[in-house]
Amino acid sequence: MAQRVCLVSGGTGGHLMPALVLARALLSGGHEPLLVTEGREVEREFLRRELPTVRAIELPPHGPSRWSLPAWSLRAIAAARRLLREERVDCVVSTGGRPSVPMGIAARSLGVPLFLLEQNAVVGRANRWLRPWCRRIYHGLPSAAATGRKALVTGTPLRPGLGRIERHVARELLGLPAAATVVLVTGGSQGAASLNEQVPRALVAFAQASTDRLPLHVLHLSGLGRDAEVRSAYAAAGDRLVAQVRPVALDMDRLFAAADLVICRGGGTTVAELCATGRPALIVPYPHHKDRQQTRNAEVLAAVSAAVILEEVELTPAALMAQIHALLTAPAVLAAMGRAARTLLTQDATAAILADMGLAPVGGLAAVGGLAEVGLAEVAVPVGATTAGGPAISVPSVSVPSVSVPSVSGPSVSGPAVRAGASRREASA
Repeated sequence: MAQRVCLVSGGTGGHLMPALVLARALLSGGHEPLLVTEGREVEREFLRRELPTVRAIELPPHGPSRWSLPAWSLRAIAAARRLLREERVDCVVSTGGRPSVPMGIAARSLGVPLFLLEQNAVVGRANRWLRPWCRRIYHGLPSAAATGRKALVTGTPLRPGLGRIERHVARELLGLPAAATVVLVTGGSQGAASLNEQVPRALVAFAQASTDRLPLHVLHLSGLGRDAEVRSAYAAAGDRLVAQVRPVALDMDRLFAAADLVICRGGGTTVAELCATGRPALIVPYPHHKDRQQTRNAEVLAAVSAAVILEEVELTPAALMAQIHALLTAPAVLAAMGRAARTLLTQDATAAILADMGLAPVGGLAAVGGLAEVGLAEVAVPVGATTAGGPAISVPSVSVPSVSVPSVSGPSVSGPAVRAGASRREASA
């Protein structure tokens, strides 16, 4: 029987993208996904491009002052209760963000099964509040936080194209020379001011000092409204560096596949993407989370020698240049780091989550995880010329010990959500 599944997300792409991937898989499996978001413009844009046929609802907006939080919470919980009743929702899946708390409280008050997805190596505040009421909490990364009878390490739902595109194909699609050194810089869906400021300086210095006859190629995601200043910063390198600067991108599968090195923040979804694509990383964790979640995420990769961590307090062009030089001049090390990252990816997270929830495809349909790839490159606004030719980079084979990812056992929850939803729907029919 088809199930009506409410997916709750908000705030950042790290919360939204796993919800969109699950929604696509539910839709292709014959179920009826419904999305609840915070209502930011970036969320609306992603939804317009990715899942225009899926209904998306925004909770009442939060006021600018924290003093308005109690009143907003009451309004949001009331709206969430109405939504769950009117839509006859069978279960709620929260991927994090501000809307998750009122939706979780509403689900609890109505007896609607609640499932949580935690992409980070530490459990976030909203999930800590909701954990006592959930049927299951799915962990995107193996960590000490993934314990207890409700916990299950599944990985984070990702686009199916990630890790499945060959480097030379990705470079051809992006207009990059096959033999060039390529660096991907991303600060997440909203960009990162410190990366936008410091990384171009370091890469310009590296490119000007390089003896490689090919220019360095950089793919830099700056965040909305920040691309012009970043593009200007790279111009100082002249013909020694070619930069494609974009505000955002939906073809992350191509960008990761094309890169020799990724310089990034340490969000849970970004770390999962590094594992899926097997890319070495220089991670600068966001420093202002009280629980240091991005540092904990990065440490999962660093523990298997798949990433180098550079804290923001140490972030200077000179420190960055030293790390970049050490990595880009050691292709064997980069190759070993990439293979180590892949060892942390052990299963299809989307399939594992839906199977554990008991949401099998309806009527023999084959569920397809991830997002459609048609038109994903439409938002790309690459800037800069490309140069072909040059010697290929030799990457010697380096052995990396295998790393096992523990799973945490818990009681089976397949069935109760379906039966509870079916009984509510039948009663209201």
